[in-house]
Amino acid sequence: MLIYYLAQAFGSKRSKKQNAKPRAPCVHEINELQQGTDAQTIGTTPREGICPQCKAEKRAATKYRWKLAACLILPYSLQALDVTIISTALPWIAADFGEIAQLNWIISAFNLTSAAFIPFWGQMADIFGRHWSLQICSLIMLVGSALCTSVPTTAFGAFLLGRALQGVGCAGINTTIRVILADRVTLKENAKNWSVFALTGGVCYGVGPVIGGYLTAANWRWCFGINLPIAFAGILIVFFFLRNDLLGPQPIPELDEHQTGQREKFAKRISTVDIGGQLLFLFGFGLVILALTWAGATYDWNNPAVLVPLIVGALLACFWWYYEYSMGSGGFLTRRLSFQRAMLPWKVIKDRNVTLLAYINFATGMAMYSVLYFVSIYFTIVKGVTSDQAGVQLLYWTPGLGVGVQLSMFLCNNWPRKTFWPLFFGSLIEAVGIGMMAWALYSGHSPTIYGMLALTGVGTGMRFMPGNLHAVGFFPESIATVICVMAVATTFGGTLALTIMSTVFNNTSGITRDSPFHDNYDLIKTLPDQAKAQVIDGAKDGITWAFVALTPFMVLCVIAAACLGNVNITKETADETSRDHLTHGSYLLSLFYRNKNSEKNPDVEMEERILKNPQDKQAA
Repeated sequence: MLIYYLAQAFGSKRSKKQNAKPRAPCVHEINELQQGTDAQTIGTTPREGICPQCKAEKRAATKYRWKLAACLILPYSLQALDVTIISTALPWIAADFGEIAQLNWIISAFNLTSAAFIPFWGQMADIFGRHWSLQICSLIMLVGSALCTSVPTTAFGAFLLGRALQGVGCAGINTTIRVILADRVTLKENAKNWSVFALTGGVCYGVGPVIGGYLTAANWRWCFGINLPIAFAGILIVFFFLRNDLLGPQPIPELDEHQTGQREKFAKRISTVDIGGQLLFLFGFGLVILALTWAGATYDWNNPAVLVPLIVGALLACFWWYYEYSMGSGGFLTRRLSFQRAMLPWKVIKDRNVTLLAYINFATGMAMYSVLYFVSIYFTIVKGVTSDQAGVQLLYWTPGLGVGVQLSMFLCNNWPRKTFWPLFFGSLIEAVGIGMMAWALYSGHSPTIYGMLALTGVGTGMRFMPGNLHAVGFFPESIATVICVMAVATTFGGTLALTIMSTVFNNTSGITRDSPFHDNYDLIKTLPDQAKAQVIDGAKDGITWAFVALTPFMVLCVIAAACLGNVNITKETADETSRDHLTHGSYLLSLFYRNKNSEKNPDVEMEERILKNPQDKQAA
């Protein structure tokens, strides 16, 4: 019987092979045709099997992908864990330092520097090269973690310095690794490369609170001490096994450097950094984030400590916007600072797809931070669980995120191989998850809460990978820049979400800044039963309304996603004539008005004509 089924399977496979549709010429055969080699046969003779050169390239791409994964997974996991690992440890850290009132600074010091330094590392990846940028960032992370681990409880300022250094290192690691994954590969290979890391990052975000909770049960310093061996091992692995595969210093057009040729001296290359833009961005957006962090949590919104940095930061941010515009083509700074590269090229900033995608990433940050921080607070106050148990409840978000990443991989790599659909459906699912989360938390039904956690994770996971692909597809020559824009938007969205939710919570829960258990929820358990029930009901209402406050942002995200264009991620074969096809306008509208908002690559159209009539190659 076994022999019979094997014979049937072999016969079926052989039959399928015999009846298979002849393969169209691949890109390499098209190039041979254009060069005049085998001109009469390549375009007309059916081809079977995979071109040997294509097979070798596919094998090399797979080997390179897994080498990247093996060597970069440690530093990438490290920066992802650091975003959420202390979420369940905050009250205990603040209590040990005697700084309960300044608890929010433990998060703010990290968020401020991680958001402000993202564009800086984007430029450093081009000037230093990918390898040394990554190593410097890992070293900064190592120093910051060591400082947080060893600082005495009488030096809260030194602890915050360590957190700030961690933010600088995380910003650089995240940005540089994303750039590395997009280097030297097609969009299709980039989709496969990023899939592994998107899933890894999501898992680390989800398990971070769990790990932090269990480490805090022993000693909260282990939340930072665990970084030391990971960072050190990552530095060694990248140095010995990957550095020769990474791109070095990139050519700077302002210095007349080309792809091949000797680079200018380091001092001259470093002078091309947009110092003015970097400083304006750092202080402008840094002050805005600082004000939003303080507002409602440390000071009232009408307090000068909030209004002054908010107004000054907003003015500096507007001036930064104008400064980058003037650094663009034709601007007055272009002539005066012709040797400098704009931190964010104006053509990237003004592109509608990049703008819409930045807002989508902004909403992703809001959803992710709201779930990982405020759902943990809900389980701590309302359900009365310990720090380690609160982290475990968030694990339901992780499998949902894994499902979302797998769905986006299928939609990008298999069918329909377009970036629009995972971005649109991910935005829609995430909006439903956040909106229904408010109702689930109000009802207090744990299975429903777990379901909404998983649903939100699906929406977030569906947008992790295609967001980068969409941006890189429109600006393949500015990979580091567009990746920086997306990363800044995500961090800024998360910070603003925590600010909005904290303000709403403080104003609706009855747990104000002056409450004795505002930063130490264990004190709630010491209250009389009636008073404890009243506090718990108020906290539940406050957290519910905090999630309701995010719903309009999620609805706007769905609208923004519906207005996006599209990038096709197709096979590198001649019969796939739309592999470089971009839809700049609304992709949904283009489905009704097909080809009106589309733009084809002229080289692709030429290949299509050559296939139909090989004699046209002379005219080409």
